[in-house]
Amino acid sequence: RLGLQRGDKVCIIGDNEPESYFSELGVQGVGGIIVGIYTDALPEEVEYLVGHSEARFAVVEDQEQVDKFLQVAHKLPMLKKIIYWDPKGLSTYDSPLLVSFEEVCQLGKEYEKERPDFFETSIEQGSGDDVAMILYTSGTRALPKGAILTYRNVLSALEMVMKLDDWKEDGRIFSLVPLAWIPEQVFGIGGALLTGCCVFFAEEPETVQRDMREIAPTQLSLSARQWESLVSSMLAKIEDAPWFNRLLFKLLLPVGIRHAEVVTSRRNPGFILRLLYRLADLILYRHIRDDMGLSELRFGWSSAAAISPDSVKVLQAIGIPLRLHYASTEACVICNSGKELRAETVGRPVPGTEVRITKEGEILVRGPQVFKGYYRDPEATKKALRNGWFHTGDAGFIDDEGHLIFLDRLADLVELSNGSKVAPQYIESRLRFSPYIKDAVVIAGRDSPFVSVIVTIDFDSVGTWAEKKKIPYSTYTDLSQKKEVYDLVHKEVLKVNKMLPLESKIKRFVVLHKELDPDEAELTRSRKIRRDFIKEKYHDIISGIYGGLREIPVSARVRYRDGRESVIKTNIRVEIVEDAQ
Repeated sequence: RLGLQRGDKVCIIGDNEPESYFSELGVQGVGGIIVGIYTDALPEEVEYLVGHSEARFAVVEDQEQVDKFLQVAHKLPMLKKIIYWDPKGLSTYDSPLLVSFEEVCQLGKEYEKERPDFFETSIEQGSGDDVAMILYTSGTRALPKGAILTYRNVLSALEMVMKLDDWKEDGRIFSLVPLAWIPEQVFGIGGALLTGCCVFFAEEPETVQRDMREIAPTQLSLSARQWESLVSSMLAKIEDAPWFNRLLFKLLLPVGIRHAEVVTSRRNPGFILRLLYRLADLILYRHIRDDMGLSELRFGWSSAAAISPDSVKVLQAIGIPLRLHYASTEACVICNSGKELRAETVGRPVPGTEVRITKEGEILVRGPQVFKGYYRDPEATKKALRNGWFHTGDAGFIDDEGHLIFLDRLADLVELSNGSKVAPQYIESRLRFSPYIKDAVVIAGRDSPFVSVIVTIDFDSVGTWAEKKKIPYSTYTDLSQKKEVYDLVHKEVLKVNKMLPLESKIKRFVVLHKELDPDEAELTRSRKIRRDFIKEKYHDIISGIYGGLREIPVSARVRYRDGRESVIKTNIRVEIVEDAQ
């Protein structure tokens, strides 16, 4: 009734809710192609993604998303309708582009009376080689590219990983990662369709932790950052616990770590270690899992950026059946650790997938899950797909047991002025293990004689710590520049330096006066660091670090608790890490 034709593109933008799932399945059922857009995309990002994908329809959640589309609609002549499912605040809008989700459902019911076999016939007309979706890459260094994925690509990926774990019809999936991200397409939508398990959604973004405890998911897919955040929150709670609980955790955590190391290496833990672990689980671990909402978890995926090995060890120790999952938008699934999790690897290639490493150290992938090319970008397609192999742009190597070791993006591996090689993501993931550090950006390059880091603090964790220490503060900027906070971060940097080779040790750091923000293009929508942009934006800070300055003047826009905003000027300190000299 609205004019959707087979092959038309439909954008979906909104929080994970039943309507977003219904929209995707309905559109694909009649031959449409889904285009995923992250919920926090800015209007100019919406304009680019809708325009580049040539989408004719958009399904959006609420007034916020409607406003974004209406702001750029005059630049999108192909856009015919904007369908919204939350009508709050939209009663006075009179744009002819707008139509409610409820109205569309009613039109569908009326059409079904006229053509009762239409939906079933449309499905029968489809094939596995039809395009299912166009998902855009993170765009860490350039404009996002639209990866064309067929149903065969996605289903092949799902069938591969289903051989590694026990997917059951009575499973409960908690849908938390965006539909615009390939793991949710494989794990959430695909997994539910193939197994018949139930999918649950959070009532509100603010109720995720409470809802997770209520749902007790049996399988869960999160980004590495989300898993690290769960660990940081748990460790922060331990720090605030009574002294006896802190002591108990300190004594029992090594038992869990040792047990996990033995089990994942496929050795017999022996009677004593098995008994100690069961006692530790009874006394402590099961209560932690219950508090996290993971008491019935059968397996959990960690995707996107590399997860901190320290976070992996803690999760394993407390009995979280984590699976490290190496994937990309273009190849859906590449490697999965399965039950043989080792913190330093991302597992073996999933069944039916070939992986090889070039002389330059680039990871290449071949298999039925590899995409068909980039939409409207033949040059990028030609560069990425060569002789049947997908060139990932990632650096890594395969160990003697066939496990893939992921290092970093090939373009992000840097060489210092002394010729030493540094992998920034490895250092950054170690730093993010700290409950007090939210983000870290390693600064290094051929013009740099040593490694330095820009750190942002976790405002909640550091704020709680400051209140316990009776350290007064007013804003994020104020708190971040406290001497006590620098001393706190310094201790965390020292811990990380102990794990690093001499040439990779952090010699200087600054605590940034603000958080990194996707809206300011410092992070991608999947919270990957846009390294080149950050280096350009904070050029004066970086120059100050390597120029020997001890303080660097900056301007910062701050928001107070009453909603007021102002611009303040402050100095950020350059901290020298003594043990790295």
